[in-house]
Amino acid sequence: MRILAFDTTTSACSVAVCVDDETVGSFHDPMIHGQAEALIPAIEQTMAEAGIAYTDVDRIAVTVGPGSFTGVRVGLATARGIGVATGRPVIGLLTTEVIAAEARNESSQSIAVAIDARRAEVYLQCFAATGSATGAPVCLLPEDAAKSLSDQAWILVGDGAARVQPHAGSSVVLGDFTVANAVVLAQLAATRPIPQTPPGPVYVRPPDAIAPKHGGRLRP
Repeated sequence: MRILAFDTTTSACSVAVCVDDETVGSFHDPMIHGQAEALIPAIEQTMAEAGIAYTDVDRIAVTVGPGSFTGVRVGLATARGIGVATGRPVIGLLTTEVIAAEARNESSQSIAVAIDARRAEVYLQCFAATGSATGAPVCLLPEDAAKSLSDQAWILVGDGAARVQPHAGSSVVLGDFTVANAVVLAQLAATRPIPQTPPGPVYVRPPDAIAPKHGGRLRP
């Protein structure tokens, strides 16, 4: 199975092309901003490295959030565009799930993923040692996120982990993984059923900018 996978929801731009269990092309560049401009060139570079055309791809995998609002939109729009152009299915996975899956390769403990949500908040999702999520992603202040982790030992990962850990006890240990890895995304997507509808964004909280009511008019 040939999978093109990419993430722009966290503080990096990550792209991978995997054929069965082998990574034949990859790109990873840390960045806070600029994923919209970087993604298409990164995909083109990775596809060329892999020696694979878009029509050779069996699936497109993309992270759907939570994370940067702009990054979520950029990734989904690109995945949908490639999917429509090639007729290939698009598989969407939570950013938190991808980060947790990579962390679990290094530890058998419970994993908590904290993603920087800006506005002094984090997106938090917890995963049991078995790998299953214990709940949906939520948006919390770092100190409240730390309180929710007080019941047991956790490996804390994600680009918002450093915001949470100072408020947590000694049972919460920082892990090494901060952003979603497109190679792990591709591996997970290979095991998922093809969805009946295209994936949608997972924002968790409303976007900072919203459309004005009544088209901006003072009265309806």
